[in-house]
Amino acid sequence: AGGHAAEVHKTGLGSSAALTTSLVASLLAHCGVVGLPAIGPAPTSAPTAAKGKLFDDDAIALVHNTAQYCHCVAQGKIGSGFDVASASYGCCRYTRFSPSLLDASKPKSVAEVASLVSPGGGLDHQIKLWTLPEGLSMVVGDVR
Repeated sequence: AGGHAAEVHKTGLGSSAALTTSLVASLLAHCGVVGLPAIGPAPTSAPTAAKGKLFDDDAIALVHNTAQYCHCVAQGKIGSGFDVASASYGCCRYTRFSPSLLDASKPKSVAEVASLVSPGGGLDHQIKLWTLPEGLSMVVGDVR
């Protein structure tokens, strides 16, 4: 079972989206483009803003939008985008972007991609954060 990701049977629980999103976030943070929250003990001081560095909502939006683009290109198809949104934002209600915006068969320049993935850029998705009601548990199963 080899081949392009679009041709391989998969469960569809979002592992490729989680990997893509974490890689995008790591690279953007390493290159100083975004400042992301640290996991672990609270930092002793607030992060200092470098010129052009994005924090908070804008940083997560850039990670999300860039990961959506990369995930579509890597898979060779345009999925719902919910898995990347969940990997970026956590528990959320998500309305997908217009598929034509990320059509990988239509080459884009670097400037077009940068404009598309920038916070408030060309992606027309909607994300609303929410949490599960207290006491509600979810179970996921894979049935073939």
